[in-house]
Amino acid sequence: MEENIILQIKSKLNDLSKAEKKIGEYILLHSVETVNYNTNELAQKAGVSPATIVRFCRSIGLSGFSQLKIRLYADASGVDEDLYTDITPNEDVSLISEKLALRFNQSISQTANHLDKTRIEEVTKLLDSCTTIYVYGIGASHVVAEDFTQKFSRIGKTVVNMLDHHLLSSSLINAGEQSLFMAISNSGETNEIIKLTQIAKQRKLHTIGISQYENSTLAKLVDYPIIHHGGEAVMLRSAATTSLISQLFTIDMLYYAYVNKNSQKILNMLKESKISIQTFFHKENS
Repeated sequence: MEENIILQIKSKLNDLSKAEKKIGEYILLHSVETVNYNTNELAQKAGVSPATIVRFCRSIGLSGFSQLKIRLYADASGVDEDLYTDITPNEDVSLISEKLALRFNQSISQTANHLDKTRIEEVTKLLDSCTTIYVYGIGASHVVAEDFTQKFSRIGKTVVNMLDHHLLSSSLINAGEQSLFMAISNSGETNEIIKLTQIAKQRKLHTIGISQYENSTLAKLVDYPIIHHGGEAVMLRSAATTSLISQLFTIDMLYYAYVNKNSQKILNMLKESKISIQTFFHKENS
């Protein structure tokens, strides 16, 4: 999936060198005009060397300046530049809707592109072989933990999900050998998450961590880090929006990869479950 280049630059801005950041900031302010520049012209406008332009393109995942211009032309030309700014007070609801849709699509594209498919396969096999899955997330990540619980419980997996980390720590201490612990934290630095993961590792459980940052404490601590990427740090600081979408997409990837490996068994299980529930409520209402 191809990402929106404007939002791709915005999401990587803080990871760039000082000179590369100058180019990124200039392009964000002059995206349409940049399409008409050559390397030397852009370098002069941004106040950097032509070689820095090449390094900038590689830093944001492009092969070179030509690809940057093509992507800019596709994503910026003819599009209202207000869509690429953050949500501000007193905006029209329709514009807010367009902005959110743009960022959500970008978040999903980023996550789809950056998820390690081999790691998804590894974790899928691990989920299949374990007897009990302990999952924990706090704040917005608890919503993701609940989504994981709902999905995998429906297909026969035993999932333990507690918001009280003290209770969960007690359960982890008494967990069986074929259990695993899945920690969900966008930052990968949440104290409760780190402590629970340490307990799980002390008990020699398999550990999985879902986070946006590969250099986070959680990603370095777990056996199987899943890095979802996606999301803009400046977007709606008061609430988890695009990061939540990325996490939910990651859970869906795990779920459907798992179902794909066990399709017939799970299909029969879901059919039997549906029939049993319908029969139960029919009797109750008759």
